[in-house]
Amino acid sequence: MKEICLLIVLTHLAFPAFENAFKFQYLGSNLPNIQDSVQISQNKKSVSLILPFGQPYLKLASLNYSHPFSYGTYEIYMVTTGEKLYQEIMLENKFEFSLHPHYKLAGLLNTYLISIENYSSHHSLSAGLRLKYSNSDHLSYFIEYKNGYFLTQSSLSKDIPELIHISVFHGNKRNRFVYSLVKDLLYPLDYQIFWKNTLHPNLAINFGIISSSKELMVGCDFFIGNISPQIFILHHSNLGITYGFKITF
Repeated sequence: MKEICLLIVLTHLAFPAFENAFKFQYLGSNLPNIQDSVQISQNKKSVSLILPFGQPYLKLASLNYSHPFSYGTYEIYMVTTGEKLYQEIMLENKFEFSLHPHYKLAGLLNTYLISIENYSSHHSLSAGLRLKYSNSDHLSYFIEYKNGYFLTQSSLSKDIPELIHISVFHGNKRNRFVYSLVKDLLYPLDYQIFWKNTLHPNLAINFGIISSSKELMVGCDFFIGNISPQIFILHHSNLGITYGFKITF
């Protein structure tokens, strides 16, 4: 009986893995292939573990990998949450091609899966686009349209947000500023501001704010050769603290 009640609650949640996947994908300076204040490697790989609001059932694990080719870049981003009884998975494949020395266009293919043990599974497949301008000296930005068209229709499709995301990056070797506008077409505009300051060749600190959830972020990056561990927390006045750990290599 407890399992049935839990299933009823879970099926009425706003799919925490999907919502958090969008929230943490570009948090702060977490954008592959736009030059960071410290270069890690050409083939960027990262894994992270995030505990939103200290709730174990919302814990989130992600994998991010990008690989450059002569004609462009392939990126994959995977997020999963849940346990044996209930699990959510999002997989994003991104194929990026050069339009100009400073402009790149990417096609997005997103797969969403919800699996409830001994009950049902739902999946959906969507497409989107991203345009990116990159100038390694001072300014970079991207405009991304996610889940604009669903290639498969299911009961899950109507609950996946259609997003427009615009981020502008500006900085130098010591300081980096990120200003983002995120628009879920069903909700008010969200803006995010982040600042990264490199205090030392081996250490950087991060600060930020997310307007929609009124969360404040603090964190630090460590640079050890080709490895960069990152620790951050997000504070919400009512829901509590989100803890995150990420390692890029």
